[in-house]
Amino acid sequence: MPTITIDLSELREMVGPVSIEELVEVITQLKGEVKGIEGDELTVELEPDRPDILSVEGLARALKGYLEIEPGLHESSLKPLRDSGLTVKVINAKVRPYIACAVVKGLKLDDRAVRSLMRMQEVLHLTLGRNRRKVAIGFHDLKAIHPPIIYTEAKPTDTMIPLDMPIEMSLKEVLEKHPKGIEFKHLVKGGYPVYVDKQGIFSFPPIINSERTRVTEESENLFIELTGIDAKAVKQTLNIIAFNLIDRGGEVELVKVEYENRIEVTPNLEPRKMKVNLNEISNLIGIKLDEKLAKRLLAKMRYGISKISQSELEVLIPAYRVDVMHMVDIAEDIAIAYGYANLTPELPNIVTVGKPSIMEILEAKIRQSLIGLGLQEVMTFTLSGRKLQAKLMNLDNLELVEIENPITLDLNVYRRWITPHLMRFLSQNKHVAYPQKIFEIGYVAVPVNGRIEVLRNTAAAVASSKATFTEIQGILQALAVDLGVNFKLKKWEHPSFIPGRTATIIVNGEAVGIIGEIHPQVLNNFELEVPVVAFEITHYKPTYPNSREKPKSINDKIKALWMPTQTKQLG
Repeated sequence: MPTITIDLSELREMVGPVSIEELVEVITQLKGEVKGIEGDELTVELEPDRPDILSVEGLARALKGYLEIEPGLHESSLKPLRDSGLTVKVINAKVRPYIACAVVKGLKLDDRAVRSLMRMQEVLHLTLGRNRRKVAIGFHDLKAIHPPIIYTEAKPTDTMIPLDMPIEMSLKEVLEKHPKGIEFKHLVKGGYPVYVDKQGIFSFPPIINSERTRVTEESENLFIELTGIDAKAVKQTLNIIAFNLIDRGGEVELVKVEYENRIEVTPNLEPRKMKVNLNEISNLIGIKLDEKLAKRLLAKMRYGISKISQSELEVLIPAYRVDVMHMVDIAEDIAIAYGYANLTPELPNIVTVGKPSIMEILEAKIRQSLIGLGLQEVMTFTLSGRKLQAKLMNLDNLELVEIENPITLDLNVYRRWITPHLMRFLSQNKHVAYPQKIFEIGYVAVPVNGRIEVLRNTAAAVASSKATFTEIQGILQALAVDLGVNFKLKKWEHPSFIPGRTATIIVNGEAVGIIGEIHPQVLNNFELEVPVVAFEITHYKPTYPNSREKPKSINDKIKALWMPTQTKQLG
């Protein structure tokens, strides 16, 4: 979780004479923890799901709402912004194609404020920015910039004077010699994105700004530029920065961004609207919620309300609350404002008797059998990446369950099979002695005729210089005996496995999985230098609540729906 350092005197200047006890209580309610107080500095650990409070300005804003010093929607949320008159032209930007900009005027920055600005930049880089990969932020002294401003891609030989460097350097040299260039050069493979004005390059995102536009205590007007690979995240990050600087006394002004095929104006600080039903929220939280109480609790969390009709409210969500995506997020904030300690626990008015499910009993047998055979259980994420699930496994056009708003490209699908995760696990543990014998039991999901079929799979792999088909077949055979299952093997062709050393696993006339020796190309893809043999089976098909279907185990007629469609049976 992100840990931030707050200047207590600065926080009190923004909030008022708040006590340490009140600070600790509110921070705890906001899912944070005070880690220590040393002198005038407060160290706080906070959840990453509220990036808007990961700064002294954002935390002060939340405190003023929760303590009802300044409840309700931030006053700047409904004020129209002035036009700065600045235009940024985007030309041939491919590496980091999305940008957002703003001008902030009238700031009074002292040494403490500049430090706070830099802290805010770094924590947003780490959270919303995914360590600058998704979003990178640049602050510049506006008076040092001479329009027109262009965001484009430069040549490696083009030069600038980077921050903390006394000499002019080419962009290539910045990547090779500057500490930030060395650390982040992997983010600009294939291009050199830059902001340019009349005097040359003043920003090389996501690497470094120029010394010419450095922000100091004398800076009153700032030009803020963001770049990234996710347009939504870029704009959301700018919104948080804009409100933070407004709370520092700055006046935010609009900047026109001219892409080659469209024009955008940033930032947009207007609140979003979401309709919520008080009865549904009451049922979720377990309290009786009337309009008056709901309005007060929402105001404590800095929401606004535009319409009320019977039990339905139209809630205004501040533009800096980038974490609010669903009604349950608002319900959670209402519960936080009400106080979890004030909720009365109630036992359900039903009598239940617990017992292990069929799935748990079956998987306990699988686990006991494979551990007894010398395999070690591993646990990996059910979220996966298309590259891992298909490309690295020599598969093309594999249909996957895609995540609508993925955090990262490495986690943009739900896994279709587990074997790729075992391969990655082996590739990350090449320093461990061989043989390595691992297995995993977990969920997979397969799109089938417009539906998503969820299955429970078992996958096992052995990596060693002497790994053979016979060895992995012996492990499968022993597992089948322990489960009381009879299986047959039929020759099968699969791009992830070596031709002639691959078979499909048949139980009760249905293909439940695949077994074989991993293809050399796949080994190369994972940079593995020893043979790997593996099998994967579907051992259980769960059902959804209220479904008319009954769950099926490997002892029933069950199919490995996850097996890629381009595989084919031989002879």
